[in-house]
Amino acid sequence: MLWNAGFLSLLALAIIHLFANQVKVLGWVWHGRFLSFAAGISFAYVFVDLLPELEKSQPALKHTFENIIPYFDKHAYVIALIGVLFYYGLHTATKTNNGTRNFWLSISGYLLFNFFVGVSLSDSSNPDIQPIALFTIAMGMHYFVNDHNATTEATELYSHWVRWLLVVALFFGYFVGYFARVPDAIAAITISFISGGVLLNALRYELPKREQIGYCFFVVGALLYTVL
Repeated sequence: MLWNAGFLSLLALAIIHLFANQVKVLGWVWHGRFLSFAAGISFAYVFVDLLPELEKSQPALKHTFENIIPYFDKHAYVIALIGVLFYYGLHTATKTNNGTRNFWLSISGYLLFNFFVGVSLSDSSNPDIQPIALFTIAMGMHYFVNDHNATTEATELYSHWVRWLLVVALFFGYFVGYFARVPDAIAAITISFISGGVLLNALRYELPKREQIGYCFFVVGALLYTVL
């Protein structure tokens, strides 16, 4: 069934991409505090949900790769590490380029990230994204922060093109996963790679470096998600 919880989550994340900039109506001070709050939620999500889910993904990955890479007992964590290295490599590469090329190199990683999120949502019963409501909230907060960073780097490009491309990447990943019926091992690889990307972004972008009150909002967001 196409119209399911995963599709509703997809729509919610797409709407965030299209209207993330509207939170600027809060004003400069409260906009920054909201981003701190969102960063706290995303950061907590990495440690409370994503990392434990990597352990649950291990059996599917081990069954698939034990004859190919027999020496890795923690395939899920290795893939998450690859995700971290990939996005860190993109970040490093963008530092050696300038202007539009720099921006699009960074966005290419974001598009791939969204594709994998879409694939994960294609199976609403996927245990790696349960409960799906919390997955949606955490990823939505993650998107608010990332979209803010993208807008800061290139406002016009983001408004006219990038936000729509990010939505297309979400839907493309969803429909590929839905119609191709992604195997459990591929689903596990997907969520592991997402984990690596979110982990790096939590460390690279989402740890707020603002005034003390911003840190307070960050802590509140992290604790609130942990309680939920």
